[in-house]
Amino acid sequence: MDRLAWKAKIGLVVVSSSTVCEGRYPRVAPPDVGFFTSRMLLKDGGGLAAMEAMEGHAARAVEELASVPVDAIAYCCTVSGALRGVAADRDFCRDMQRRWGIPLTSTMLAATEALNHLGLKRVVVTSPYPDDHHDAERAYLKETGIDAIAMHGMGIEKGNEFAKVTPEKIYEFSLNAWDPQADGLFISCMNFDAMPVAQALEDRIGKPVVTSHSATLWRALALAGIDTPLPGYGRLLEGA
Repeated sequence: MDRLAWKAKIGLVVVSSSTVCEGRYPRVAPPDVGFFTSRMLLKDGGGLAAMEAMEGHAARAVEELASVPVDAIAYCCTVSGALRGVAADRDFCRDMQRRWGIPLTSTMLAATEALNHLGLKRVVVTSPYPDDHHDAERAYLKETGIDAIAMHGMGIEKGNEFAKVTPEKIYEFSLNAWDPQADGLFISCMNFDAMPVAQALEDRIGKPVVTSHSATLWRALALAGIDTPLPGYGRLLEGA
């Protein structure tokens, strides 16, 4: 008999307009890891004010996943964590874990842990965002010991448009933004499908490439007790 037997179950709290996580993660992760999602409503297509209002759905979304129950939860929005700031973001993750007994990471927290894990102190950041989305992210990175020496966004306003950018376009945009004085490249946004080109970018620039998706998956798998190397998506997931 064919039956589902999960080695680990990971919960994903995703923005309502997001479509990348649920498609990409099952293709990348070990086959016996299951992904289960809860959504937070983002009104009016996005913008910083809409994202702050979206946070009112956070506790409900986490509680839904806790009812599965899952083994770990990833809060899959880079900008949300950046807007909270480092201390409040860590407190948010601790509070959610304390309330429901399940370890949780935000994308921004996972990204800074991944960058520091790889020893990347000076990074180039690329994203689909307008420039006003970068200020909080730059401050968050700086507070965790990481200098964003350049931040380049595509200027896309609507969150549901981010996922329409092809991996090939992300590759070209990020390569054009690259500065060899940096220690590595961080491609930001959880609705920006950069994972398929992370390895190719690493091979081209000769430095580590971390994406919001690779960092979040790396940390969520660790919280769920999974340490399987995942080659082909950059040295972070290979187990560097």
